[in-house]
Amino acid sequence: MATSRLLRRLGPLLLLGYLGAMCAVQLEESAGGLVRWSQYSAFAPLVAAVLLPVGRTFVIGAATLAASVAIYGFAIHGVSAGGRTVVIAAAALSFGLSVVLCRVRLRLQRKQCAAVGAPCVAAPPAAPEHARLPDGGDVLPGAPDGLLGADLPRSAAVEVVGRCLPPWDDCGPGAHWLDAIPLPGARVALVAGAVAARDGTAAGTAAAELRAAVRTLADIDLQPDELLTHLDDALGRLRPGTTGVSAACLYAVYDPVSGRCSLAGAGHPSPVVVTPDGAVTAVDLPPSRPLGTARPSGDTTEVDLPAGTLFLLHTGIGLGEPADRELRRALTGPASSLEATCRTVLRALPEADRSRAAVLAARTRTFDSCTVATWDLPADPAAVPHARRHVAGKLAAWGLAEAGPTTELIVSELVTNAIRHARPPVRLRLIRHDGGLTCEVSDSSSTTPHLRRARTLDESGRGLFIVAQLTQRWGCRHTHDGKTIWAEQPC
Repeated sequence: MATSRLLRRLGPLLLLGYLGAMCAVQLEESAGGLVRWSQYSAFAPLVAAVLLPVGRTFVIGAATLAASVAIYGFAIHGVSAGGRTVVIAAAALSFGLSVVLCRVRLRLQRKQCAAVGAPCVAAPPAAPEHARLPDGGDVLPGAPDGLLGADLPRSAAVEVVGRCLPPWDDCGPGAHWLDAIPLPGARVALVAGAVAARDGTAAGTAAAELRAAVRTLADIDLQPDELLTHLDDALGRLRPGTTGVSAACLYAVYDPVSGRCSLAGAGHPSPVVVTPDGAVTAVDLPPSRPLGTARPSGDTTEVDLPAGTLFLLHTGIGLGEPADRELRRALTGPASSLEATCRTVLRALPEADRSRAAVLAARTRTFDSCTVATWDLPADPAAVPHARRHVAGKLAAWGLAEAGPTTELIVSELVTNAIRHARPPVRLRLIRHDGGLTCEVSDSSSTTPHLRRARTLDESGRGLFIVAQLTQRWGCRHTHDGKTIWAEQPC
Protein backbone atom coordinates (compact mmCIF):
# COMPACT_ATOMS: atom_id res chain seq x y z
CA MET A 1 0.00 0.00 0.00
CA ALA A 2 2.84 2.41 0.90
CA THR A 3 4.61 1.59 -2.36
CA SER A 4 1.49 2.26 -4.43
CA ARG A 5 0.92 5.59 -2.68
CA LEU A 6 4.54 6.58 -3.33
CA LEU A 7 4.18 5.69 -7.01
CA ARG A 8 1.01 7.75 -7.30
CA ARG A 9 2.75 10.77 -5.77
CA LEU A 10 5.76 10.36 -8.05
CA GLY A 11 3.56 9.73 -11.10
CA PRO A 12 3.83 13.24 -12.62
CA LEU A 13 7.62 13.26 -12.18
CA LEU A 14 7.95 9.82 -13.73
CA LEU A 15 5.81 10.90 -16.68
CA LEU A 16 7.96 13.98 -17.25
CA GLY A 17 11.05 11.81 -17.06
CA TYR A 18 9.64 9.38 -19.57
CA LEU A 19 8.72 12.20 -21.96
CA GLY A 20 12.22 13.65 -21.66
CA ALA A 21 13.86 10.29 -22.37
CA MET A 22 11.46 9.69 -25.27
CA CYS A 23 12.33 13.03 -26.87
CA ALA A 24 16.07 12.54 -26.31
CA VAL A 25 16.07 9.11 -27.97
CA GLN A 26 14.12 10.29 -30.98
CA LEU A 27 16.23 13.44 -31.38
CA GLU A 28 19.42 11.39 -31.25
CA GLU A 29 18.20 8.82 -33.78
CA SER A 30 16.95 11.56 -36.11
CA ALA A 31 19.98 13.87 -35.90
CA GLY A 32 20.60 15.95 -38.97
CA GLY A 33 16.98 15.84 -40.12
CA LEU A 34 17.01 12.18 -41.10
CA VAL A 35 13.97 10.14 -40.17
CA ARG A 36 14.99 6.86 -38.59
CA TRP A 37 12.90 4.10 -37.12
CA SER A 38 12.85 4.22 -33.31
CA GLN A 39 12.20 0.76 -31.94
CA TYR A 40 11.79 2.31 -28.51
CA SER A 41 8.92 4.55 -29.60
CA ALA A 42 7.26 1.84 -31.70
CA PHE A 43 7.30 -1.01 -29.20
CA ALA A 44 7.15 0.74 -25.79
CA PRO A 45 3.30 0.92 -25.76
CA LEU A 46 3.00 -2.74 -26.77
CA VAL A 47 5.38 -3.90 -24.06
CA ALA A 48 3.49 -1.77 -21.51
CA ALA A 49 0.18 -3.28 -22.61
CA VAL A 50 1.50 -6.75 -21.77
CA LEU A 51 3.30 -6.00 -18.51
CA LEU A 52 1.72 -2.93 -16.91
CA PRO A 53 -1.76 -1.98 -15.63
CA VAL A 54 -4.22 -0.53 -18.09
CA GLY A 55 -4.06 3.01 -16.75
CA ARG A 56 -0.29 3.21 -16.95
CA THR A 57 -0.31 1.61 -20.40
CA PHE A 58 -2.67 4.32 -21.66
CA VAL A 59 -0.44 7.05 -20.24
CA ILE A 60 2.72 5.58 -21.80
CA GLY A 61 1.05 5.10 -25.20
CA ALA A 62 -0.36 8.63 -25.23
CA ALA A 63 2.98 10.10 -24.12
CA THR A 64 4.85 8.17 -26.80
CA LEU A 65 2.46 9.36 -29.50
CA ALA A 66 2.64 12.95 -28.23
CA ALA A 67 6.46 12.87 -28.22
CA SER A 68 6.52 11.50 -31.77
CA VAL A 69 4.22 14.25 -33.01
CA ALA A 70 6.22 16.92 -31.18
CA ILE A 71 9.63 15.73 -32.39
CA TYR A 72 8.83 14.89 -35.99
CA GLY A 73 6.13 17.48 -36.47
CA PHE A 74 7.76 20.51 -34.91
CA ALA A 75 11.27 20.00 -33.50
CA ILE A 76 13.08 18.48 -36.50
CA HIS A 77 13.07 20.57 -39.67
CA GLY A 78 13.76 19.38 -43.17
CA VAL A 79 12.07 16.02 -42.73
CA SER A 80 10.07 14.89 -45.73
CA ALA A 81 6.31 14.78 -45.34
CA GLY A 82 6.25 11.10 -46.20
CA GLY A 83 8.87 10.18 -43.62
CA ARG A 84 7.14 12.26 -40.96
CA THR A 85 3.80 10.58 -41.73
CA VAL A 86 5.29 7.10 -41.57
CA VAL A 87 6.92 7.60 -38.16
CA ILE A 88 3.88 9.31 -36.59
CA ALA A 89 1.55 6.67 -38.07
CA ALA A 90 3.75 3.93 -36.60
CA ALA A 91 3.51 5.49 -33.14
CA ALA A 92 -0.27 5.89 -33.51
CA LEU A 93 -0.62 2.27 -34.67
CA SER A 94 1.43 1.07 -31.71
CA PHE A 95 -0.79 3.07 -29.36
CA GLY A 96 -3.94 1.65 -30.95
CA LEU A 97 -2.68 -1.93 -30.71
CA SER A 98 -1.81 -1.41 -27.04
CA VAL A 99 -5.40 -0.32 -26.37
CA VAL A 100 -6.70 -3.45 -28.12
CA LEU A 101 -4.39 -5.65 -26.04
CA CYS A 102 -5.61 -3.99 -22.86
CA ARG A 103 -9.24 -4.65 -23.75
CA VAL A 104 -8.44 -8.31 -24.42
CA ARG A 105 -6.67 -8.53 -21.06
CA LEU A 106 -9.67 -7.04 -19.26
CA ARG A 107 -12.12 -9.44 -20.90
CA LEU A 108 -9.99 -12.46 -20.01
CA GLN A 109 -9.58 -11.27 -16.42
CA ARG A 110 -13.32 -10.65 -16.00
CA LYS A 111 -14.14 -14.11 -17.33
CA GLN A 112 -11.56 -15.66 -15.04
CA CYS A 113 -12.87 -13.77 -12.02
CA ALA A 114 -16.47 -14.67 -12.86
CA ALA A 115 -15.48 -18.34 -13.10
CA VAL A 116 -14.21 -18.32 -9.51
CA GLY A 117 -17.03 -16.28 -8.01
CA ALA A 118 -16.39 -12.82 -9.48
CA PRO A 119 -14.84 -10.12 -7.29
CA CYS A 120 -17.96 -8.08 -7.90
CA VAL A 121 -21.07 -10.25 -7.79
CA ALA A 122 -24.77 -9.48 -7.51
CA ALA A 123 -26.74 -12.67 -7.65
CA PRO A 124 -30.53 -12.84 -7.23
CA PRO A 125 -32.10 -15.59 -5.18
CA ALA A 126 -35.06 -17.64 -6.23
CA ALA A 127 -38.52 -16.44 -5.30
CA PRO A 128 -41.76 -18.29 -6.08
CA GLU A 129 -43.39 -15.37 -7.80
CA HIS A 130 -40.36 -14.42 -9.86
CA ALA A 131 -38.37 -16.35 -12.42
CA ARG A 132 -34.81 -17.20 -11.45
CA LEU A 133 -32.29 -14.84 -13.00
CA PRO A 134 -28.86 -15.98 -14.16
CA ASP A 135 -26.57 -16.90 -11.26
CA GLY A 136 -24.10 -14.12 -10.70
CA GLY A 137 -23.65 -10.82 -12.46
CA ASP A 138 -20.52 -9.39 -14.00
CA VAL A 139 -19.76 -5.76 -14.73
CA LEU A 140 -21.26 -4.27 -17.81
CA PRO A 141 -18.86 -4.67 -20.76
CA GLY A 142 -17.42 -1.48 -22.15
CA ALA A 143 -18.32 0.58 -19.10
CA PRO A 144 -15.91 2.02 -16.52
CA ASP A 145 -18.02 0.70 -13.70
CA GLY A 146 -20.64 -2.00 -13.34
CA LEU A 147 -24.33 -1.37 -12.68
CA LEU A 148 -25.86 -4.39 -10.99
CA GLY A 149 -29.43 -3.17 -10.59
CA ALA A 150 -30.67 -5.37 -13.44
CA ASP A 151 -29.46 -8.49 -11.63
CA LEU A 152 -31.03 -7.68 -8.26
CA PRO A 153 -34.61 -8.85 -7.72
CA ARG A 154 -37.39 -6.32 -7.61
CA SER A 155 -39.03 -5.85 -4.26
CA ALA A 156 -42.05 -3.97 -2.99
CA ALA A 157 -40.09 -3.13 0.18
CA VAL A 158 -37.15 -1.29 -1.38
CA GLU A 159 -35.80 0.09 -4.60
CA VAL A 160 -32.30 -1.34 -4.82
CA VAL A 161 -29.26 -0.81 -7.07
CA GLY A 162 -25.72 -2.14 -6.76
CA ARG A 163 -22.60 -0.84 -8.42
CA CYS A 164 -18.95 -1.88 -8.44
CA LEU A 165 -15.74 -1.08 -10.26
CA PRO A 166 -13.95 -3.82 -12.19
CA PRO A 167 -10.37 -4.67 -11.26
CA TRP A 168 -7.82 -3.21 -13.68
CA ASP A 169 -5.06 -5.70 -13.08
CA ASP A 170 -6.35 -9.03 -11.75
CA CYS A 171 -8.82 -10.44 -9.28
CA GLY A 172 -6.40 -9.58 -6.44
CA PRO A 173 -6.26 -11.21 -3.02
CA GLY A 174 -9.87 -10.30 -2.22
CA ALA A 175 -13.41 -10.60 -3.53
CA HIS A 176 -16.74 -9.09 -2.55
CA TRP A 177 -20.41 -9.64 -3.27
CA LEU A 178 -23.75 -7.85 -2.98
CA ASP A 179 -27.16 -9.44 -2.70
CA ALA A 180 -30.84 -8.68 -2.10
CA ILE A 181 -32.94 -11.64 -0.96
CA PRO A 182 -36.76 -11.56 -0.86
CA LEU A 183 -38.13 -12.88 2.45
CA PRO A 184 -41.66 -13.84 3.53
CA GLY A 185 -43.99 -11.05 4.55
CA ALA A 186 -42.71 -8.66 1.84
CA ARG A 187 -39.45 -8.25 3.76
CA VAL A 188 -36.07 -8.13 2.06
CA ALA A 189 -32.56 -9.05 3.20
CA LEU A 190 -29.71 -6.83 2.04
CA VAL A 191 -26.26 -8.41 2.10
CA ALA A 192 -22.75 -7.08 1.58
CA GLY A 193 -19.71 -9.28 2.03
CA ALA A 194 -15.99 -9.31 1.36
CA VAL A 195 -13.43 -12.13 1.46
CA ALA A 196 -9.70 -11.76 2.03
CA ALA A 197 -7.39 -14.60 1.00
CA ARG A 198 -3.85 -15.21 -0.18
CA ASP A 199 -4.83 -15.26 -3.85
CA GLY A 200 -7.75 -14.19 -6.03
CA THR A 201 -8.87 -17.70 -6.89
CA ALA A 202 -9.32 -18.72 -3.25
CA ALA A 203 -11.06 -15.42 -2.44
CA GLY A 204 -13.46 -15.66 -5.39
CA THR A 205 -14.34 -19.28 -4.65
CA ALA A 206 -14.94 -18.53 -0.97
CA ALA A 207 -17.12 -15.52 -1.89
CA ALA A 208 -19.30 -17.65 -4.17
CA GLU A 209 -19.64 -20.34 -1.49
CA LEU A 210 -20.53 -17.86 1.24
CA ARG A 211 -23.04 -16.11 -1.01
CA ALA A 212 -24.80 -19.43 -1.59
CA ALA A 213 -24.65 -20.20 2.15
CA VAL A 214 -26.24 -16.84 3.02
CA ARG A 215 -29.13 -17.49 0.61
CA THR A 216 -29.69 -20.92 2.12
CA LEU A 217 -29.64 -19.57 5.68
CA ALA A 218 -31.96 -16.74 4.65
CA ASP A 219 -34.61 -19.32 3.79
CA ILE A 220 -34.57 -20.41 7.45
CA ASP A 221 -35.42 -16.81 8.37
CA LEU A 222 -32.97 -16.44 11.26
CA GLN A 223 -32.17 -13.29 13.17
CA PRO A 224 -29.16 -11.48 11.63
CA ASP A 225 -26.78 -12.33 14.48
CA GLU A 226 -27.82 -15.99 14.41
CA LEU A 227 -27.34 -16.13 10.65
CA LEU A 228 -23.79 -14.79 10.93
CA THR A 229 -22.99 -17.40 13.58
CA HIS A 230 -24.17 -20.17 11.25
CA LEU A 231 -22.25 -18.52 8.39
CA ASP A 232 -19.07 -18.70 10.44
CA ASP A 233 -19.71 -22.42 10.97
CA ALA A 234 -20.29 -22.82 7.23
CA LEU A 235 -16.96 -21.12 6.45
CA GLY A 236 -15.21 -23.55 8.76
CA ARG A 237 -16.89 -26.55 7.12
CA LEU A 238 -16.31 -25.31 3.58
CA ARG A 239 -12.62 -24.67 4.22
CA PRO A 240 -11.57 -26.91 7.12
CA GLY A 241 -8.09 -26.26 8.41
CA THR A 242 -7.54 -23.42 5.95
CA THR A 243 -5.65 -20.40 7.23
CA GLY A 244 -5.40 -17.03 5.60
CA VAL A 245 -9.10 -16.85 4.57
CA SER A 246 -11.38 -14.45 6.42
CA ALA A 247 -14.66 -12.84 5.49
CA ALA A 248 -16.57 -9.74 6.49
CA CYS A 249 -20.34 -9.70 6.12
CA LEU A 250 -23.24 -7.40 6.87
CA TYR A 251 -26.75 -8.86 6.91
CA ALA A 252 -29.76 -6.55 7.19
CA VAL A 253 -33.48 -7.36 7.09
CA TYR A 254 -35.94 -4.57 6.29
CA ASP A 255 -39.66 -4.90 7.08
CA PRO A 256 -41.81 -2.43 5.09
CA VAL A 257 -44.80 -3.01 7.40
CA SER A 258 -43.08 -1.73 10.54
CA GLY A 259 -40.45 0.37 8.76
CA ARG A 260 -37.79 -1.26 10.91
CA CYS A 261 -34.45 -2.76 9.88
CA SER A 262 -32.65 -5.47 11.87
CA LEU A 263 -28.98 -5.91 11.08
CA ALA A 264 -25.73 -7.40 12.32
CA GLY A 265 -22.18 -7.40 11.03
CA ALA A 266 -19.03 -9.45 11.32
CA GLY A 267 -15.94 -7.33 10.74
CA HIS A 268 -17.83 -5.17 8.26
CA PRO A 269 -18.12 -1.36 8.07
CA SER A 270 -21.37 0.09 9.34
CA PRO A 271 -23.99 1.02 6.74
CA VAL A 272 -24.83 4.64 6.09
CA VAL A 273 -28.35 6.05 6.44
CA VAL A 274 -29.57 9.18 4.65
CA THR A 275 -32.97 10.26 5.98
CA PRO A 276 -35.54 12.01 3.75
CA ASP A 277 -34.53 15.37 5.28
CA GLY A 278 -30.92 14.85 4.16
CA ALA A 279 -29.26 13.91 7.47
CA VAL A 280 -26.36 11.48 6.98
CA THR A 281 -25.51 9.06 9.81
CA ALA A 282 -23.76 5.72 10.21
CA VAL A 283 -25.57 2.92 12.04
CA ASP A 284 -23.92 2.31 15.39
CA LEU A 285 -23.02 -1.39 15.27
CA PRO A 286 -21.14 -3.11 18.11
CA PRO A 287 -17.49 -3.97 17.35
CA SER A 288 -17.03 -7.36 15.71
CA ARG A 289 -14.32 -9.42 14.09
CA PRO A 290 -14.40 -11.04 10.63
CA LEU A 291 -15.70 -14.54 10.06
CA GLY A 292 -13.01 -17.18 10.27
CA THR A 293 -10.98 -15.28 12.87
CA ALA A 294 -13.27 -15.33 15.91
CA ARG A 295 -16.76 -16.38 16.88
CA PRO A 296 -19.26 -13.65 15.86
CA SER A 297 -20.32 -11.82 19.00
CA GLY A 298 -22.27 -8.84 17.71
CA ASP A 299 -25.93 -8.63 18.66
CA THR A 300 -28.71 -7.68 16.29
CA THR A 301 -29.24 -3.93 16.04
CA GLU A 302 -32.59 -2.42 15.11
CA VAL A 303 -33.12 0.96 13.47
CA ASP A 304 -36.21 2.69 12.13
CA LEU A 305 -36.08 3.61 8.45
CA PRO A 306 -38.96 5.88 7.34
CA ALA A 307 -40.21 5.75 3.77
CA GLY A 308 -37.75 7.36 1.38
CA THR A 309 -34.68 6.65 3.51
CA LEU A 310 -31.48 5.81 1.63
CA PHE A 311 -29.74 2.76 3.11
CA LEU A 312 -26.18 2.30 1.85
CA LEU A 313 -24.09 -0.86 2.23
CA HIS A 314 -20.52 -1.01 0.97
CA THR A 315 -17.59 -3.39 0.76
CA GLY A 316 -13.88 -2.96 0.31
CA ILE A 317 -13.94 0.59 1.67
CA GLY A 318 -11.49 1.36 4.44
CA LEU A 319 -13.53 4.03 6.18
CA GLY A 320 -10.85 5.93 7.99
CA GLU A 321 -11.45 9.52 8.94
CA PRO A 322 -10.62 11.03 5.49
CA ALA A 323 -12.68 8.47 3.56
CA ASP A 324 -15.57 8.85 5.99
CA ARG A 325 -15.62 12.60 5.46
CA GLU A 326 -15.55 12.18 1.68
CA LEU A 327 -18.38 9.66 1.82
CA ARG A 328 -20.57 11.90 3.94
CA ARG A 329 -19.82 14.89 1.71
CA ALA A 330 -20.83 12.90 -1.36
CA LEU A 331 -24.16 11.97 0.23
CA THR A 332 -25.12 15.44 1.43
CA GLY A 333 -25.87 16.70 -2.06
CA PRO A 334 -29.35 16.94 -3.57
CA ALA A 335 -31.36 13.73 -3.88
CA SER A 336 -30.82 11.85 -7.12
CA SER A 337 -31.31 8.40 -8.58
CA LEU A 338 -29.79 5.39 -6.87
CA GLU A 339 -27.50 4.81 -9.85
CA ALA A 340 -26.14 8.35 -9.58
CA THR A 341 -25.73 7.96 -5.81
CA CYS A 342 -23.67 4.79 -6.18
CA ARG A 343 -21.53 6.43 -8.85
CA THR A 344 -20.99 9.51 -6.68
CA VAL A 345 -19.98 7.43 -3.67
CA LEU A 346 -17.45 5.42 -5.66
CA ARG A 347 -15.93 8.54 -7.19
CA ALA A 348 -15.61 10.10 -3.74
CA LEU A 349 -13.41 7.26 -2.51
CA PRO A 350 -9.63 7.40 -2.49
CA GLU A 351 -8.13 5.96 -5.65
CA ALA A 352 -6.67 3.02 -3.74
CA ASP A 353 -10.16 1.93 -2.62
CA ARG A 354 -12.07 2.40 -5.88
CA SER A 355 -11.06 -0.81 -7.62
CA ARG A 356 -11.89 -2.85 -4.50
CA ALA A 357 -15.23 -1.25 -3.67
CA ALA A 358 -18.85 -2.20 -4.22
CA VAL A 359 -21.91 -0.22 -3.14
CA LEU A 360 -25.50 -1.37 -2.60
CA ALA A 361 -28.04 1.45 -2.31
CA ALA A 362 -31.62 0.82 -1.22
CA ARG A 363 -34.44 3.36 -0.91
CA THR A 364 -37.09 2.17 1.53
CA ARG A 365 -40.82 2.00 1.10
CA THR A 366 -43.52 1.40 3.73
CA PHE A 367 -46.91 -0.29 3.54
CA ASP A 368 -50.17 1.23 4.69
CA SER A 369 -53.75 0.04 5.28
CA CYS A 370 -54.22 -0.46 1.55
CA THR A 371 -51.80 -3.38 1.65
CA VAL A 372 -51.77 -4.55 5.31
CA ALA A 373 -54.56 -5.58 7.69
CA THR A 374 -54.02 -6.71 11.31
CA TRP A 375 -56.36 -8.16 13.91
CA ASP A 376 -55.76 -9.16 17.54
CA LEU A 377 -57.69 -12.33 18.38
CA PRO A 378 -58.67 -13.77 21.77
CA ALA A 379 -57.39 -17.23 22.70
CA ASP A 380 -60.83 -18.72 22.23
CA PRO A 381 -62.01 -21.20 19.54
CA ALA A 382 -64.97 -18.87 18.98
CA ALA A 383 -62.52 -16.37 17.47
CA VAL A 384 -61.96 -18.58 14.40
CA PRO A 385 -65.22 -17.71 12.58
CA HIS A 386 -64.65 -14.03 13.42
CA ALA A 387 -61.21 -14.27 11.82
CA ARG A 388 -62.72 -15.75 8.67
CA ARG A 389 -65.23 -12.92 8.45
CA HIS A 390 -62.50 -10.30 8.94
CA VAL A 391 -60.48 -11.84 6.12
CA ALA A 392 -63.43 -12.13 3.74
CA GLY A 393 -64.36 -8.49 4.27
CA LYS A 394 -60.84 -7.22 3.75
CA LEU A 395 -60.29 -9.28 0.59
CA ALA A 396 -63.54 -7.97 -0.83
CA ALA A 397 -62.40 -4.40 -0.09
CA TRP A 398 -59.10 -5.12 -1.87
CA GLY A 399 -60.86 -6.55 -4.89
CA LEU A 400 -59.62 -10.09 -4.17
CA ALA A 401 -62.92 -11.75 -3.39
CA GLU A 402 -62.02 -14.74 -5.59
CA ALA A 403 -59.17 -15.57 -3.16
CA GLY A 404 -61.59 -15.52 -0.22
CA PRO A 405 -62.50 -19.24 0.15
CA THR A 406 -58.89 -20.45 -0.01
CA THR A 407 -57.59 -17.73 2.31
CA GLU A 408 -60.40 -18.32 4.81
CA LEU A 409 -59.48 -22.01 5.00
CA ILE A 410 -55.80 -21.17 5.52
CA VAL A 411 -56.64 -18.65 8.23
CA SER A 412 -58.97 -21.09 9.93
CA GLU A 413 -56.28 -23.77 10.19
CA LEU A 414 -53.50 -21.43 11.35
CA VAL A 415 -55.61 -19.60 13.92
CA THR A 416 -56.99 -22.88 15.28
CA ASN A 417 -53.44 -24.26 15.72
CA ALA A 418 -52.34 -21.09 17.50
CA ILE A 419 -55.27 -21.18 19.90
CA ARG A 420 -54.92 -24.90 20.65
CA HIS A 421 -51.16 -25.37 20.84
CA ALA A 422 -49.62 -21.95 21.54
CA ARG A 423 -49.97 -19.10 24.02
CA PRO A 424 -51.71 -15.74 23.63
CA PRO A 425 -51.71 -13.09 22.41
CA VAL A 426 -52.69 -14.26 18.93
CA ARG A 427 -52.42 -11.84 16.03
CA LEU A 428 -53.59 -12.29 12.44
CA ARG A 429 -52.13 -10.24 9.60
CA LEU A 430 -52.74 -10.11 5.84
CA ILE A 431 -50.16 -8.55 3.51
CA ARG A 432 -50.79 -7.86 -0.15
CA HIS A 433 -47.59 -7.42 -2.18
CA ASP A 434 -45.96 -8.22 -5.54
CA GLY A 435 -48.97 -10.05 -6.93
CA GLY A 436 -49.13 -12.30 -3.86
CA LEU A 437 -50.96 -12.56 -0.56
CA THR A 438 -49.30 -13.50 2.72
CA CYS A 439 -51.21 -14.68 5.75
CA GLU A 440 -49.39 -14.48 9.11
CA VAL A 441 -50.49 -15.74 12.52
CA SER A 442 -48.29 -14.78 15.47
CA ASP A 443 -48.29 -16.00 19.07
CA SER A 444 -45.97 -15.90 22.09
CA SER A 445 -44.88 -19.54 21.96
CA SER A 446 -41.41 -20.52 20.74
CA THR A 447 -42.44 -24.05 19.74
CA THR A 448 -41.94 -24.69 16.04
CA PRO A 449 -44.74 -26.64 14.31
CA HIS A 450 -43.88 -29.38 11.86
CA LEU A 451 -45.77 -30.94 9.01
CA ARG A 452 -46.90 -34.54 9.43
CA ARG A 453 -49.23 -36.86 7.58
CA ALA A 454 -52.23 -37.90 9.64
CA ARG A 455 -53.42 -41.47 9.43
CA THR A 456 -56.91 -42.36 8.25
CA LEU A 457 -58.53 -42.56 11.69
CA ASP A 458 -56.65 -39.64 13.27
CA GLU A 459 -58.90 -36.80 14.37
CA SER A 460 -56.23 -34.09 14.04
CA GLY A 461 -52.87 -33.40 12.44
CA ARG A 462 -54.09 -32.34 9.01
CA GLY A 463 -54.00 -28.55 9.43
CA LEU A 464 -50.49 -27.79 8.16
CA PHE A 465 -50.83 -30.43 5.46
CA ILE A 466 -53.89 -28.58 4.14
CA VAL A 467 -52.06 -25.26 4.34
CA ALA A 468 -49.11 -26.71 2.42
CA GLN A 469 -51.41 -27.95 -0.34
CA LEU A 470 -53.20 -24.63 -0.74
CA THR A 471 -50.18 -22.30 -0.76
CA GLN A 472 -47.00 -21.78 -2.73
CA ARG A 473 -44.91 -22.02 0.43
CA TRP A 474 -45.23 -21.71 4.16
CA GLY A 475 -42.88 -21.50 7.10
CA CYS A 476 -42.11 -20.28 10.59
CA ARG A 477 -39.86 -17.50 11.86
CA HIS A 478 -38.99 -16.78 15.46
CA THR A 479 -39.05 -13.32 17.01
CA HIS A 480 -38.01 -11.92 20.36
CA ASP A 481 -41.49 -12.44 21.79
CA GLY A 482 -42.63 -15.64 20.08
CA LYS A 483 -43.06 -16.91 16.54
CA THR A 484 -44.95 -16.24 13.33
CA ILE A 485 -46.43 -18.87 11.01
CA TRP A 486 -46.77 -17.53 7.48
CA ALA A 487 -48.25 -18.84 4.24
CA GLU A 488 -47.99 -17.28 0.76
CA GLN A 489 -50.31 -17.70 -2.21
CA PRO A 490 -50.61 -15.91 -5.56
CA CYS A 491 -53.50 -13.54 -6.14
